[in-house]
Amino acid sequence: MNITHLVLALLFTCDPGRSAAVEISVTTGGIAPLPITAHTGMKPQSKLWKHDGHWWGCFADSTGTHIWRLGGDRWIQSTTMTSHTDVRADVLPSGGLVEILLFRGESSELIRCYFSQKGGVYGTLHLSEDSPRIPVLLDPGVETATIARDNDGRLWIASDGQNEVNVRWMDRDSTSLSGPITLADNISEDDICVIARLGDGSVGVLWSNQNTQRYGFRRHVSTADPEDWFPDEIPAGASAIDHGEGMSDDHLNVAIGSDGTLFATVKSSYDTEGMPLVSALVRRPHHRWDPLYNVDDEGSRGVMVLDESQQLLLAVYTSYRDNAIVLRHAPIEKPVFGGKVTLLKRPRINNVSVPRHVVTGRFPIVASQGDSLMHTVMVEVE
Repeated sequence: MNITHLVLALLFTCDPGRSAAVEISVTTGGIAPLPITAHTGMKPQSKLWKHDGHWWGCFADSTGTHIWRLGGDRWIQSTTMTSHTDVRADVLPSGGLVEILLFRGESSELIRCYFSQKGGVYGTLHLSEDSPRIPVLLDPGVETATIARDNDGRLWIASDGQNEVNVRWMDRDSTSLSGPITLADNISEDDICVIARLGDGSVGVLWSNQNTQRYGFRRHVSTADPEDWFPDEIPAGASAIDHGEGMSDDHLNVAIGSDGTLFATVKSSYDTEGMPLVSALVRRPHHRWDPLYNVDDEGSRGVMVLDESQQLLLAVYTSYRDNAIVLRHAPIEKPVFGGKVTLLKRPRINNVSVPRHVVTGRFPIVASQGDSLMHTVMVEVE
């Protein structure tokens, strides 16, 4: 049985004399939990996308890692990617093509799938004579990795090493990756990074640096040599407070607006009630960063959803205080986050994943209880 909760929230606009009511509808109970063998996390990754009127996801169960289609009240297994059951995928959809990083640590793989209108399913594209999968060899100690394409079609993979932020690249028709290009070499072994395509077709890498207690960001334009990257922009560095373990922690996730604005959920190490913990970074198209925005003084593993039809940012994260996955929303132009909405409440619920692409109105979120059970709820903002 579907249970729908309607939450009426007051959204303040940039005009102090006006406000608008936002209705957030959360449908729970109607989508069957999915037994899994690898949790839905890895922080900057995304496992969900929409195509041909359906929502799709890439998850691992006891038989392997598969593309799944959300059909009514359950996830339906569609296309098998690999027999490995410990994959944590990062997906990059583009029209009928979806590229999937099958992340398994140092020995990962990349696979490309194309949607068949006739069959209504994804098929794998053979990138070499031997296998549809390309080996992706990453650094010892890697915690996570993400993928993006620049406007020339070059594929980039960003990942962390023990003390480094590295990128690797591959041209569209290639079947092998370059060696690592190091963007930063002074991070802690607990730091991570994420890569995204920006509005001008360039790519940018955002990373945490708990040694400097700041975040880092470097950008690359496709017309430049692959090793040529702009210097570190030190996002919202002036917002840093000398308190606790500082501004940075290894939690980050990004969404990119159609105008190229980068919105990121991050987490500080202030760990003090009343101070920013789950926070938001915003990089405008003119290459300037807003000051750090506070989302909540508690919580963890935040992800960002962007609904441009409603001009809303939606920060979704784990509330350890509430034992729940929760949401706060804010206007895109001025991200002052409003009241908290509970999306999913379960013991040990964590590791929420959302679509990376811009959504319109209705979208799913998934989160897991350990490595054994995935839950799904549908969220609609009106």
